[in-house]
Amino acid sequence: MFLFFNRERKEEKKIIQHNGIFKKEITLFQAIALIVTSTIGAGIFSLPYAIAKSGLFVGLIYLVLLGVLIMGLNLMLGKVADETGENMQLVGLAKKYLGKPGEYLMTLLFYLMSFGVLVIYLIGEGEALSALFGGTKFLWSMIFVALVSLFLFIGIRLVKIIDFVLSISILFIILIIIWISAPHVDFQNYVYTDLKNVFFPFGVILFAYSSVTSIPEAHSLLKNKSKDLKKSIVIASMIVITAYILFVVGVLGVTGANTSELATIALGQKVGPAIYLFGNLFAVLAMGTGFLMTGLALKDSLMWDYKLSKVKSFLITIVVPLVLFALGIRQFIAVIDVVGGVVVSSQMLLALLIYWRAKTLGHLKNGKYQLHHILLTMIPLFLILLIGTIYSVVKLFF
Repeated sequence: MFLFFNRERKEEKKIIQHNGIFKKEITLFQAIALIVTSTIGAGIFSLPYAIAKSGLFVGLIYLVLLGVLIMGLNLMLGKVADETGENMQLVGLAKKYLGKPGEYLMTLLFYLMSFGVLVIYLIGEGEALSALFGGTKFLWSMIFVALVSLFLFIGIRLVKIIDFVLSISILFIILIIIWISAPHVDFQNYVYTDLKNVFFPFGVILFAYSSVTSIPEAHSLLKNKSKDLKKSIVIASMIVITAYILFVVGVLGVTGANTSELATIALGQKVGPAIYLFGNLFAVLAMGTGFLMTGLALKDSLMWDYKLSKVKSFLITIVVPLVLFALGIRQFIAVIDVVGGVVVSSQMLLALLIYWRAKTLGHLKNGKYQLHHILLTMIPLFLILLIGTIYSVVKLFF
């Protein structure tokens, strides 16, 4: 998650905002890494379970179709960012092109997304730590939040480097998992299909692909903006799509319909102690750093954008997800499904409207950053997001 961009902030805060890794200007490779690290998170661990419900064939269609369409959305957003002449995050772009209502709605979605992601990490950490060390999931979630709160209050930035290294190593880690798991693959697990659950993976996959906030961020930092932004979006998208397909195929080949909500648990139980320890430790570290990154971004946003004190911002960041968790919101896949199907899809719809509005106002010129056959992406993406959002809302209340 990334913060709203404010040109008047001091350089120190500007650098902190940009993931604490890169300097003011970044290369093409660093931009690719920024987008990849912003995309891959807790969602990857939930993909095998969600896709197992409908079957691998249906899941692969989802992964490729949504992956390509969201790459198209990111390219459209990149075009807007490149032509505005200003460094703005989604909230700023929404205000510019959709007015005050768009600004308020995008702000609301930002905070809903942030708190939802914190709850997801809280649930996932409890499951992974319980699998590793025994004890109840609830107890480990409480231990985790107690420990992580200290780092969150101090505002430590080293965790961002750890998350960056983990994320750009994801393909290597996935290849290790597949290599160790390969002898345990049962090809019968690949032919299972259940069309009754054909819509089940939608919200989870959409959550896993959510990365729209990273596009204005990459644009604001790139040295050669027009030349490299388009390349970075395409290459990063292809890396993410490939990583997700490899991970899902590798896990489902071993666990099939018995895949756990947190994929590394069932995979380790099937393959053996080595992958059980390695997979769950990777999940713990990845989700732990993800929680801290999201928490730091949320805390800083409350301090910078709403002028709250450090203590108040910290308490809101920790207490809100804890209250939601204590009230019984503890289903890993269910929460991801809601956040992805409702919040992320709504955020993407707004991003699509931003592009459409900028296009109709004549702000998108034919410069170096050109997009071709854009209607082939806009129309199906709009329809899929709209139908998916309506379906997710209906499913939530009925």
